[in-house]
Amino acid sequence: MKPLIVMGLRTLAHLEAKATLYEEINQNTITARRRFPKEDMELLVGAGFTLGILSSHSIPRSQKVIEYLDLAHLFPERHLICSSPLDRKEALNWQEWSQTFNKRGLSIHTVIDIGDTLIRNLASSPNFKDIDKYLITDDTTIKIEGAKCLKTLDQIKAYDLAKKKGHNN
Repeated sequence: MKPLIVMGLRTLAHLEAKATLYEEINQNTITARRRFPKEDMELLVGAGFTLGILSSHSIPRSQKVIEYLDLAHLFPERHLICSSPLDRKEALNWQEWSQTFNKRGLSIHTVIDIGDTLIRNLASSPNFKDIDKYLITDDTTIKIEGAKCLKTLDQIKAYDLAKKKGHNN
């Protein structure tokens, strides 16, 4: 099983409102911006981690944004799952998605999201206690037991592991 770092599409990129984003996709005028440096994501993949998206946006739409961001080589289609927006926030549903990823040879190692409800739900679930959970936020007052708040990708444990692996080669 390959260790998977999974995030939402809005965690991967700063996106316009859904209707505007869909219009941009249809007109091929996407204005999304990466939230994390490409080099940081490549470091993780180079060290043996895989990257995935679990999003309420359809897989074809997610792929369009990922391609626009020049990250398609880091997010293969089998690493993408589409869900309804409300389902995505529930830990019980994540158990099913975890099994789906497992069938694809991926094991969730880390969840990174901009949604505090999702991260709180996963942090309070005993089924996800061994998975690293991170909330991307600028609000330093938010505290979630069992999760960490951060601003950048280089603050996650997997990044530290990847850096150490890189120095050992």
